Amino acid sequence: MGRLPVTDTLVRGLIDEVALLVEPVTRWDLQLGSLRSRVLPRNRGYEEIVLGRLRGIGLRLGDDGSRSIAERLVEYCVEDSVLAAYEPSTQEVMVVRENVDDSNLDGLKLVLAHELVHRGQHVNHPHLFTRVDDIARELFAYLSQGDASLQGLLRRIDEIRPIMTLIESHANYVQAVLAQTHFPGARIESHFSLATLLLRVFGRPKTAQYTEAIPTVAAATTAGDIDSLYRSVSSVRR
Repeated sequence: MGRLPVTDTLVRGLIDEVALLVEPVTRWDLQLGSLRSRVLPRNRGYEEIVLGRLRGIGLRLGDDGSRSIAERLVEYCVEDSVLAAYEPSTQEVMVVRENVDDSNLDGLKLVLAHELVHRGQHVNHPHLFTRVDDIARELFAYLSQGDASLQGLLRRIDEIRPIMTLIESHANYVQAVLAQTHFPGARIESHFSLATLLLRVFGRPKTAQYTEAIPTVAAATTAGDIDSLYRSVSSVRR
């Protein structure tokens, strides 16, 4: 099958288009003026998205060097299936060129809508991202020292579970709303975030945890009180 000729110009145009749909649902200013976007070739997906996220939390990593079997597996999964990601440290949406189906442009719009919700979360509630990054740094420090207990790691993961459940449920909710109201024929594609990867690897994951807060998000959105929901998650004891 042929591929959609995805370019930086096309993605930026789609972001500007989709942002006009995302902002009324979230009631957030997405601050597009400082948002960057970039198209990646598939063979740079792992380096730019995964390693870029790790660098974004302050880890010093190079592109090259030996990788474990687990790292190679993550690399394969990212380069095979991830369409886009939002990187908070660079305020950038990245799209993996070869993973976009040429018959699914509306699907790409929905993927960008999902990432734009993460953008809105980041600019309106940055402390939540700081908290997730702090715990992620601790986890990687524990792992690199080789003396962390599994129980200790799981406790730290559990601290960010409510945050990630809200973050992902809200993005999935907005994506579903736009799919129903604007893009009914679109196919929903994959998403990536470091925290959800950590939850999948260490946190006895269930796919439902990324959507289980959708009813709560829907009620808060209808009431025009979504920010209170984010403040309530912020107040959960660490």
